[in-house]
Amino acid sequence: MERVFELVSGLTSLPSVSGYEEAAFEGLSEICKGMFDETFTNPAGSFVGVVRCKKEKAKTLVLDAHLDEIGFIISQVHDDGFLSVVNAGGVDTRVLPASEVTVYGKEVIRGIFTSKPPHLQSPGEADKKLELKDVYIDTGYSGEEIKNIVGIGDYAEMYSPIFRLQNDFACAKSMDDKICIAQILRAVELIDRDRLNVDIYCVFSGGEEIGGKGATTACYVIDGDYAVALDVCNCRMPEGLNYLENIKLGEGSVIAYSSTTSRSLTRRLVECAESNGIKHQLKGEPGRTGTNAHYIQISRSGIPCTNLSVPLRYMHTGVEVINLSDVRTGAEIIARFAESLGRDE
Repeated sequence: MERVFELVSGLTSLPSVSGYEEAAFEGLSEICKGMFDETFTNPAGSFVGVVRCKKEKAKTLVLDAHLDEIGFIISQVHDDGFLSVVNAGGVDTRVLPASEVTVYGKEVIRGIFTSKPPHLQSPGEADKKLELKDVYIDTGYSGEEIKNIVGIGDYAEMYSPIFRLQNDFACAKSMDDKICIAQILRAVELIDRDRLNVDIYCVFSGGEEIGGKGATTACYVIDGDYAVALDVCNCRMPEGLNYLENIKLGEGSVIAYSSTTSRSLTRRLVECAESNGIKHQLKGEPGRTGTNAHYIQISRSGIPCTNLSVPLRYMHTGVEVINLSDVRTGAEIIARFAESLGRDE
């Protein structure tokens, strides 16, 4: 199996709904085995791996990608066996009817979100915005049975195992942001340790989808000198949905210029891509990038931070689509960027 696909496949299979990231720690430790000099976790749901350059007074580079994914918290177990949920993160309710889910209670069970057939809908009902309170999870269990397995506070996530499309495209749930964790892990494998002059803290942060608590707390402890926040970004859609028309899948990871990120670090990221002939794309952000870059740059006395994104279609659904080549090229950019730091400083 090709390495990047292997990493993405393993990572997207891990359950890590916002607030329940600890469920992924064991599997993540196995995927990362042998890559880091040390690892640790924190109470905010973050997993951190450290690469030491083994040089005195080395500065610190933080690479952040969030571990958490959108999902659901069980809010009620009904007497007829159906489950009500509330959201954990920004769930798009339009895609829920008839979607498959995995429910994590005393056992791991499968279910589907209920869907009202069109011929049972009242006039105009299909045009109304679907509220999460109006859909339920059906597991097939009776009320008596399900209450022995699932309780209020348990969690659920979209069920959508990874599969490949044509032309290096791949589809799965939780590509946001597992592909950027894969990108960091691949970069760690590509870095020439003999050329490394900084310690690297790879922060797989919890809680990005609910306010950035993982990156905020991890960076307070680490107190880095430089940082890159890695996340996904929207890109060109089919005709008629041309949001961010200039950002395309398969054309490389995206380096963002923003008024809230470090311009010098962003330029350095671009220079590393250009000087090594690595495919990449550029975009401008009007303010916050919508990533952990905001929380990192205001941690402690401020950590200079830039942003690298992987283009993605159908964000916050169970069928998020990426091009694997964008993960590969982004990993190369990060590896060369890490090697460039600390030489002349």
